[in-house]
Order: sequence, then C-alpha cells, then structure tokens
Amino acid sequence: MNRYKYIIIGAGSAGCALANRLSENPNSNVLLLEAGPPDKSSKISMPLGASSLFKDKKFGWGYESSKQQHLHNRTINSPRGKTLGGSSSTNGMIYIRGQADDYDQIANKGCYGWSYSELLPLFRSIENNQEITNQFHGNFGDVWVDKPNYTLPISKHFIEAVKETGIKETNDFNGADQEGVGFYQVNIKSGKRFSSSDAFLKPVRERQNLEILNHAHVFKIVISGNKAIGVIYSINGKRHTAMCDAEIILSAGSINSPKILNLSGIGDPDELNKLGIKTNIINKNIGKNLQDHLTVNISATVEGHNTFYEELRGLNVIKHLINYYRNKPSLFSYAAADVGVFFKLNENSQNPDFQIHFAPGAGQYHKDGKMRPISGITASVCQLRPFSRGSVKLQTSNHEDDPIIDYGYLNDSRDTEILLQGMKIVRRFFKTTVMNNINAKEIAPGIEITNDVELEKFLKATALSVYHPVGTCKMGLDSTSVVDPELRVHGVEGLRVADASILPQLISGNTNAISNVIGVKCADMIERNQAS
Repeated sequence: MNRYKYIIIGAGSAGCALANRLSENPNSNVLLLEAGPPDKSSKISMPLGASSLFKDKKFGWGYESSKQQHLHNRTINSPRGKTLGGSSSTNGMIYIRGQADDYDQIANKGCYGWSYSELLPLFRSIENNQEITNQFHGNFGDVWVDKPNYTLPISKHFIEAVKETGIKETNDFNGADQEGVGFYQVNIKSGKRFSSSDAFLKPVRERQNLEILNHAHVFKIVISGNKAIGVIYSINGKRHTAMCDAEIILSAGSINSPKILNLSGIGDPDELNKLGIKTNIINKNIGKNLQDHLTVNISATVEGHNTFYEELRGLNVIKHLINYYRNKPSLFSYAAADVGVFFKLNENSQNPDFQIHFAPGAGQYHKDGKMRPISGITASVCQLRPFSRGSVKLQTSNHEDDPIIDYGYLNDSRDTEILLQGMKIVRRFFKTTVMNNINAKEIAPGIEITNDVELEKFLKATALSVYHPVGTCKMGLDSTSVVDPELRVHGVEGLRVADASILPQLISGNTNAISNVIGVKCADMIERNQAS
C-alpha cells in the first residue's frame, strides 16, 4: 500500500494541469490515476480522426443518455475521453473561453475568485498563442493555440455570407468582444492535435515524484469519519489501495465525478440506500444541475466548390494524406469546425446567445441510423445558455456499470423557442447574395419546411449534443452546491473536485479551455492552503 501527498483521479483537461503544477514541488509525490490507455494512437493525433473517436470504447467511455422526452425519446451520444488528456484527446480542438459575463455571474453568486478579471491572468499564463499578442492573450504558456492549418475556399464564402447579414468579422472570439464571424483558433500544432496531455503531462513525465497509472479504474474514495484518506482502484482486475496524506482531487469529469462520489457514499441517502451503498456524507446535490449545449445542423449544397465529400475521394485524399505526413497543410489536420459565429437573438441581447460550428461537409441519416457523408456544407447552431437541467445518477453500485445520464434537453420550453429563433437566423445565412451566387440550396431542414411546427419537429428529431456537459458538482456556498469556491467538497476534509462539473452554469462556448484553468487554479489554491 503506497502513500502519496496528492492523488488525482482522472488525467483529463483539468487533471493533466493539476498533475503538472502539483508535481513542480519535488517534495510532493503525486499519483495520477487514469482509467484509459496511453494516448499514443494516430487516431488521436490526427485532427480529422476526432469523429471516429466519439464511439470508440478504447479511448472513450461510450456513454449514451437516457431517452430524452423532448427529442422524440432518442438517446443522445455522450462521448467522454478515456485516455491521457481525457476529452482533450478526443474533442474538436476548438479554443474558446466563453464570455466575461459568464464568469462575473458566477462570482456574483458567491463564488469568490472566479470573476473574469481574476481568471484572465490564468488563461493568459497557460496560453501559447501563435497569432495574437495583446492584453487578452499569452504567448509563452503550456497550451498551443493557433489558426487552422488548412481551410477550403467555401469557408470564406460562408464568412462573407454571414457578414452580409450585418454581423462583423473578427479574428478573436476570446478578446474584448465574443460577437462576430471568423476562423476559430484551435489546439493544433504542426497539423497534429495538441491535447492537455501534450501541454501538461508529456513535458514533465520524467519527474521522479509524479507517478502516472493507466488502466486504473477507481472503485471509490476511502472516507474515514469526514476525511478522504485514500483511493481504491483496480488495474487488470487486481485491486489496489493508495493512501493520501494531504488531498485527493477528483477530476473525472461531469459524468464520472458525481458517479465516483456516489460510489464513495457521498450523496443522497435515499438514492444510495436503494443501491446498498452506505452513506458517509450527505449531499443531495451531487449529480444534479447537469447542463449541455444542444445543437442543430443546418445544411446546404453548393456549386463550384469542393467540400469534404470531394476532397476525401480519389487522388485528392492521397494528396491530403501525403501532405499530412509531410507536415504540410492538409484536410487531415482539420478540426471539428474552421469557422465560428457568435450572434445575438435580437437587439435586446447584451451578449451573443448562439454559437455556430461551420464545416465544409454534410451528412444524411439513413434508416439504419448511421450518417453517410454527402456533398454540402453545414452550420451547426447551439443555444449558449440553456435553461434546462438534467442529472447523473448511479444505475447500480457496480463501478463498471454506466450511470444514468439524463440531460433533460428542452425540459424548459424557453429553450425550444430560443433555439427555433436561432435556426431561423442561420437559415437566412444560406439565402444571402453570396450564397445565391454559388447556388446554395438548403437540404436540412429543407426548403419544404416553412413553418414553426415543422421546424420544431425537425429540431426534436435531429438535435444532438455538442459534448459540453457541466454542473453536476456545482460550486457555491448555498444549499444547492457540492463544492465551495476553493473546490472543497462540502462536509469532507481533504477532497476537492476540479473539472467542468464544478461550473454552476454553462459557459458561452466550448469547455476545454476553462477546464485547463480549473486545474491550474485548483493547484494554486492547494499550494496556498499547504503554505498557510
């Protein structure tokens, strides 16, 4: 039985940052437990391979939601990374921080230390931006941020179409103002994915005081009285116990962090008792407050321009493969989207209400439920700050069983109304002069859908997750929270949660960048606590 000063559960976007910072002190021995394998696959390093990872159970958990009542009782794919780097090794690599107001709202609700002005120095400190040098960005940090390696001409046409509707062009969604249309910045270096493992783990793997264990499946956190003292886990079926002298940090993500807390007897006694789990610490909020971005694809065909469909066939695909392996611009270095749009619902909105991920590709669902690529372009639109809430609950007391994930999509009718308005605005982008000049024809929802009733049916039949779950270990000081602003679990000594699950509300954009900051900020708070 080994002892460590710190034990980190989960080598994801926050866990990697934590391991890096906590192991800087050579007198602190750190154990990092990761359930998945090392991140050595070419499927991970090749950006265009991201879509093939969404249902790959070797590098992901393979989660599906429960049937969603307001989405025609469909289950929704909920991929979570299971490898070094976590979801940063399987995601779309888009670098977005969210709006300043997101964090100010969190701080104003009692979460001291989490305002935008307080987080900006941390964002800057870990950023290695290759394009922008100003007061909002860092250029010497851990996380590589760059412009897209490769784009197709049709993407620029889409930018011009959006501008035609009055939305300004921007080169920085993470600066003074998020609103606008432009190319995303991405976590891609020399055409290859740059994950949180690349940023924070690989540079420090040789530290003698940092032990990284792969294939380590956590059974539970050991609680003695009201103190977390160790972790029970297995590797290849063999059970191990690691004891902790200072703090255990749970960084398993918005699905697995509440799951592990519940398995450890921290949660709602009524729910735990039904599963035969002894309650150690009562907290009925664990797993509640689940939020996610729901997105809808608006697609069109175009003439005179290649899309993914044409570029990934015949001699073109050979050309792109050769360029990729020669570290030249290639479609295989393409992120989940190259163009973004952040736009408002109407003139009364203070901040953008919607985000678009645009890609020069399209797909069509067949009767077998699988999507086949077709020639076309797609603008996928999501509502940035949904009102609906869901939950994560244990299905059984067996750590190997998936939890019950109920996102509660569209449970609040306001989300349906707002998303319908966003879809209408996006449809206008495809009817501009710019798009008419290349004979753009909408294929989804389709020109035959002309009223709100039909549009709502399309929304509920096709909407998908953007894979941004947050909120299940809510930060705060009130009776609905799980952790305090120092990320300490209420009622438990020596236990913190540091991942996107602590966010009280969904930020306005992709969640990987803030997860890195959560990890770094948590390490800072732990070190200050140890020094005092």
